[in-house]
Amino acid sequence: MHKSPKDRKPVISVKRSGDNLYGNEVEILGPCRIVYQPDHPLDCGARLWIDLRSRYAIETFSDIHFIGGSFPATS
Repeated sequence: MHKSPKDRKPVISVKRSGDNLYGNEVEILGPCRIVYQPDHPLDCGARLWIDLRSRYAIETFSDIHFIGGSFPATS
């Protein structure tokens, strides 16, 4: 089904220590890897994720930039 731009919700989720932001385009600066583990999902249920290699980036979101803005999780 085709939705108009105003009806679309962001589909990229960035999680860290209980924080959850959504966006449609994300730039990741620095080393990272894409992980797919369908038989061993994360606690949140994710089977595909991008793993940041930098502990500093994980703790501060410093290497993650939402392009066009980010949105808090909604219930």
